Amino acid sequence: MVAAPRDAVPEPEDDTASRTTGFAVIRRVPALSGLLALSFAFFFLFGPVYVALPLHVSDDLGSSAGLLAAYYTAFGIGAVLGSVITGFLGRWRMWPTTVGIVICFGALMLPLGVGAPTAVSVVCFGAAGLLWPPYSSLSTTLCQSAAPGALLPQALAASSAVRVLSVPLGTALGGPLVTGFGAAGALRLSGAGIALVGLVAAAALALRAARTRHARPTGRTEPAGAEPPTGTGAEVGARP
Repeated sequence: MVAAPRDAVPEPEDDTASRTTGFAVIRRVPALSGLLALSFAFFFLFGPVYVALPLHVSDDLGSSAGLLAAYYTAFGIGAVLGSVITGFLGRWRMWPTTVGIVICFGALMLPLGVGAPTAVSVVCFGAAGLLWPPYSSLSTTLCQSAAPGALLPQALAASSAVRVLSVPLGTALGGPLVTGFGAAGALRLSGAGIALVGLVAAAALALRAARTRHARPTGRTEPAGAEPPTGTGAEVGARP
């Protein structure tokens, strides 16, 4: 038998060290820290939907599992269509588009908890699904653009770790929310919270843009990574 030399086997990477380095990079680059805060809040506030929606369908609407399947089917169809249209967003300004998606997503979630007709809420939930793939794609592109090239893998690893953790944390929050506010109330809070996070991010974008325009005539320069490399002249620097 022929065996590979022991020294030819690559050493496994230390994932923990990689993520630690990634978090250090994110802390140093305002665009990355703002983007990570936006993504964490977005996915965290969506988590309660997994708990509240089935209870809303069964308890509030008194309907069967068929209606719940209709909600998830609409969301899935929207997600498939969203994957298709994501490729056509390349010419759009990425920061405003990403923040706008968060605002619209939250607004589309509100009909589920405000007593809108079932058909309307199903369509709105499907439209929210349409926005899911573009957000994931644009936020990843923004992360790749803002992170230093040599440390991009570490930054992406840290960002992925936070995203993976945010939805389960939000789902765990769903139980207390449903207990305290009911299923419909939890859905309202989820949608309103997501929209509010987007509005805060939009305000941060506008403030950053105003500061950048004000600083240019005085010859001030921004530190590396402080301005999004997408040409928007703004970034989300505030934690929602």
